[in-house]
Amino acid sequence: MTADDIFPIFFVVWILLGISGSVLFYGRRDVAFKRKYFPWYVCLAGVLFLGFVAAMGVPLPLLALMAPFVALITYMNLRGTHFCDACGRTIIQQMPFSRPEFCSKCGASLRRASGPLSR
Repeated sequence: MTADDIFPIFFVVWILLGISGSVLFYGRRDVAFKRKYFPWYVCLAGVLFLGFVAAMGVPLPLLALMAPFVALITYMNLRGTHFCDACGRTIIQQMPFSRPEFCSKCGASLRRASGPLSR
């Protein structure tokens, strides 16, 4: 397969991934579900992106250069996404170095016990 054959597949898969993520993480109010599956979803998106880039024939040195940036973006997405326990809303952090303290929909506190995915 050539890059011209792979790109339409990548495009369709990326659109489907975006739609499914919107439905699952913005349409649902189940906070436990979101906390459990959002990290898997974000990591899958990063791996799929690198996989499609590799399949399109990007040279290995360039792929190796891209991988840390994809990992950084994945980390930033995980770190910058919060879920409100009160209303279930998904809150995307707008400022990179400050966490939101209250839900923008219901005003509930977003403070929780510390931990890697306790937001």
